[in-house]
Amino acid sequence: MNGHAAATTRPTLSAQSARALVDAACGEANTKSVPVTVIAVDESGVLKEARRMDRAPLVSLQTAINKAYAAAAIGMPPDDFFAAIESDGAAVASFAARPGLALIAGGVPILVDGQVAGAIGVAGAMTGAEDRQIAEAAVARAGG
Repeated sequence: MNGHAAATTRPTLSAQSARALVDAACGEANTKSVPVTVIAVDESGVLKEARRMDRAPLVSLQTAINKAYAAAAIGMPPDDFFAAIESDGAAVASFAARPGLALIAGGVPILVDGQVAGAIGVAGAMTGAEDRQIAEAAVARAGG
């Protein structure tokens, strides 16, 4: 292969870590009495763990999936990304039109040595800011 590595390795969220993240997020949501849906994805945005708490809105399932996928795909919280591109109407239109990409608060990437290993998405609270706070608390609590 002309001296180049035939394959690369990258960190990935383990099943155990995905479960710990979801458990931590649901624990945080319980302390606030806020039923949410929590999604953990791997570095490619593929589902690793999902939980829709009792009484979480039905719409929160797809929203949490889209938030987690966006955080993994972009490598930063999607609402931070939106804030960075907000003044560029063409960029906003381009990203907003992509299926499965939510540019709203509640998605947080999991980084290992500066590389995306996965992400968590939370949806169902009354505000995206509250979803994000639950996601960030889960990452801190689970050691992500």
